[in-house]
Amino acid sequence: MVRLALPALIVLLSVAGYFVTREIVRRDGHHAAQRRAELESVQLQGVLDRARGSVVGLGSALASEPVPTQPRFAQLQGIGADGAGLTEWLWVEHVNQAQRAAYERRIGAPITVADGSARPRPAPRAASYLPLTFATPSAARRLRRGADLSTLPELGSALGDRALVFAVTASRRAALGGRSGFYLMQSGRFGRGPGSRGFLVAFVPSGWLTVSLGDDPRRVAISLEGQPLEGRLADRSAAHERFDALARRWRIDVGPVSEGALREALPWIALVWPVAVAVLVYVLGRGLLRRRRAEREVDRVFELSLDLLCVVGVDGTFRRVNPAFERTLGYTAEDLVRRPFMDFVYPDDRAATAATYTAVLEGETVLQFENRFLRADGSACWLQWSVRPMPAEGVMYAAGRDVTERRRTQDELRRAQRLVEASRDELRVLADEQAALRRVATLVARGERPNTVFDAMVVEVGRLLGADSAGLTRYEPDGTGTLVCAWHGADQGVEVGTQMAAGPGTLLDDVRRQRRALRRRSSQAGTDAALAARLSVLGLRTIVGAPVVVEGRLWGVISGGWRGDDRVPADAEGRIGQFTELVATAIANAEGRAELAASRARIVAASDATRRRIERDLHDGAQQRLVSLALALRAAEAAVEPGQEALRAELEQTADGLASVLEDLQEMSRGIHPAILSKGGIGPALKTLARRSAVPVELDVRADGRLPESVEAGAYYVVSEALANAAKHAQASVVYVAVTVDDGAISIAIRDDGIGGAHPGRGSGLTGLRDRVEALGGTLEIESGVGRGTALRARIPVRPPAVA
Repeated sequence: MVRLALPALIVLLSVAGYFVTREIVRRDGHHAAQRRAELESVQLQGVLDRARGSVVGLGSALASEPVPTQPRFAQLQGIGADGAGLTEWLWVEHVNQAQRAAYERRIGAPITVADGSARPRPAPRAASYLPLTFATPSAARRLRRGADLSTLPELGSALGDRALVFAVTASRRAALGGRSGFYLMQSGRFGRGPGSRGFLVAFVPSGWLTVSLGDDPRRVAISLEGQPLEGRLADRSAAHERFDALARRWRIDVGPVSEGALREALPWIALVWPVAVAVLVYVLGRGLLRRRRAEREVDRVFELSLDLLCVVGVDGTFRRVNPAFERTLGYTAEDLVRRPFMDFVYPDDRAATAATYTAVLEGETVLQFENRFLRADGSACWLQWSVRPMPAEGVMYAAGRDVTERRRTQDELRRAQRLVEASRDELRVLADEQAALRRVATLVARGERPNTVFDAMVVEVGRLLGADSAGLTRYEPDGTGTLVCAWHGADQGVEVGTQMAAGPGTLLDDVRRQRRALRRRSSQAGTDAALAARLSVLGLRTIVGAPVVVEGRLWGVISGGWRGDDRVPADAEGRIGQFTELVATAIANAEGRAELAASRARIVAASDATRRRIERDLHDGAQQRLVSLALALRAAEAAVEPGQEALRAELEQTADGLASVLEDLQEMSRGIHPAILSKGGIGPALKTLARRSAVPVELDVRADGRLPESVEAGAYYVVSEALANAAKHAQASVVYVAVTVDDGAISIAIRDDGIGGAHPGRGSGLTGLRDRVEALGGTLEIESGVGRGTALRARIPVRPPAVA
C-alpha cells in the first residue's frame, strides 16, 4: 500500500501540478497580452485621431478658398493634411439628375461609370450621382474626373447618409484601384457658388495603420465593423480590445506574449515529478523572464512614443509619464509626478478639465478632449487627449498629442477670414458711398434744380450713414439759418423753411466760426423754445455738421443726427463732408444760370424798350412833320393860279412822294414795335400780323387778358419771324398758328405745308429767335424734315421761375 500510495501521490501531485501550471501560464499570458492590447488600442486611437485631424485641417483650408480649382486642391492637400502621410484625397459632389448637365459643363467632362476601364462609359440616368470633381495625383491615376462614385458600394452608401458624414466618418472595408483599405469622409465646402458643397474623402490603404503603430502584422490584427482590415495572427488571439472611433466599431487583436510551444510544454513538464521542482523553477523563471521582456518591450514603446502617454491615479497625480512629456512641457518626470496634474493645466481650462476628469472617474471613456497645459517657460500649449479608465486598478491611461500648431493654424485661418469679411464690409460701405455720391453728382451734371439736388442729397446722407435725421441749412444775412430741406426717416421732424437761431452754443455758430466739420451733443442752447420743442420729438443725441462753401463764401451746413451714440460712424465728419462740394457746385451752377437768365432778360427788355422808344419817336416826330409838309404842299397846290399847270403837277408829284414816304415810315415803325401790341395785346396784334402775311394764315388764339409786356413781345416776334420765313423760304400754301395760355405759360404752335429743311444754324433768323425765347425762360423746338414742312413749338412762362 505504501509503495502504491507514493506513486499515487506522485501521480496526483504531477496531475495537480499539470493543471495548476497550465492555468498559471494561461492567466499570465492573457494578462500580459491584455495590457499590450490596451496600449495598442490607445495608440491606434491616437493614429485615427491624427487621420481625422488631417481631414479636418484640409476641410478647414478648403472652406476658406474663394474659387475651387484642381491645382489649389492638390496644393492645399500638402498643407492641410498635417503630415499624416495620406496621399489619396478626393473631392466628391452630390449632383441630381436636373443638375447633371450644368455640372458636366462646369468641369468640362461627362459623368461616367467608375469601373476603372480604359474607355469610360457615360453613367446611366439616375436620380442622383456622386461624381469625382477633384483628386490628388495619386488618386487621379485610379479614378477619372467625373467618375460616379455612387457605384462603389461602401463609399456610395456611406456618402448617401448625410447625417453620418456631418463629422469625420470612416467607411466599412472598401477598395480603390484594386487596393483594399477604408475611406475617411466629411461633408464640407470648397469655395463659393455652384459646387461649393461636397464631401472630402481620404483613402486609407491597408497596412497604413499597422505601419503607423510600428507593429509586426503577424502579431497584430485590426478589424473594422467585424471585417478583417490589416494584419494576420499565426496563432489564436490571446487578447483583444474594442473601441468606437469615427462612427465605426474597431477591434485590435494581439498574439501571445511568449512562445506558444513553451507555454504548452510547461504542464507536461510538471508531470515529470522527479525533476518537477527543477523544471517548475526553470519554467517559472523563464516565464517570468519573458514576461519582464514583454513588459520591457511595452516600456520601450512607452518611452519611444512621440505622443504623450501617462498613467494617472484617482488622486489626480501622475503615476507615470513618458519622455514625450518632458520634451513637450519642459518639466522633468520628477516634477510632474510630484504635483497634481491640475497644477499644470492652464487656469482658464481647469473647470472643463475637472469636469472631464470626474466623468472618467465615473467610468466614461473620453476619446477626444482638448485643453491647454502650461510649459516650464510659462507659455501654453494645446493638447488633445484620449483617456480610458481602469477602475479595477484605480488608475486611468491617457494618450495626448500636441496640437498647438494645428490650433494656431486654425486661429490664423479664422483671423484671416475675419479680415476678409471686414475688408468686404469696408468695400461694401465704400461702394455704397460712391454710388450715393454718383447719384447726386449725376443730378448736378444734368443741371437739375437745386431743390431737387438738395432733397436727393439729404436722403443719401441719412441712409448712407444710418442717421435718424439729415438736413441742409442756409445762413441768412440776419445771422439766422433757414432749413432748406430735411429727411427724418419714418418720423415727422422739423418742417422745411423753419428759421433757426445761430447763437453761441449751436452747431450753426460752431461751424460758422471754425469752418470745418464738427460733432457735438444735441443740446439746444441758443435756439428758441418752439424750435427746441419740435427738435425734441426726434430725440437726437449726436449731431454732425459740415460747412458748405460756395466760391469762398460760407453758404450753409449739411448735418446728420443720431438718437444713439453707438450708431454714429467714426468717420461721419469726413463722409458728410464729401457731399459739400457737390452741393456747392449745384448752388454755384444755379446762381450762374440765374445770373445768365437775368442778364439775357435785361437785354431783351432793353431791346424792346428801345424799339418802343424808336417807334414813338418816329410816330411823334418824323411822321408828324411829314404829315404837316404834305398838308402844306396840298395847300400850295390849291393856291396855284390857272395857267401854271406845270407847277401844279410838280407840287402834286411831290405831295404823292411825301405820302409814299409816310407810308414806308409807318410800315417801318410797325416792324420795330407794333403799336397794336401795346394797345390791344397779343390777340389783336397777331390778327393784324396774319392779315398782312403774304401766305394765308389760319389763326387760333386762346388768350384772355393781358400778359407781361416782355412775354407778349416775345410771342409776337416768334409768330412774325415764322411767317416771314414761311413767305421767304417755305413755298407754303397755308400756315397754321395756335396760341394758348395755360399752366402759367403761353404755348405757340406754328406749322406749314412747305418744303421744310429749315435749320437754326443756317442764317434763317431762328437762332436769334431761340435766344429771345430762352432769355425769357422758355423753350423753342423746331422740326423741319425735307418735304414734310416745318413745325415750330415755343413755350414761354408768364412768370419766370424763381431760383433757390
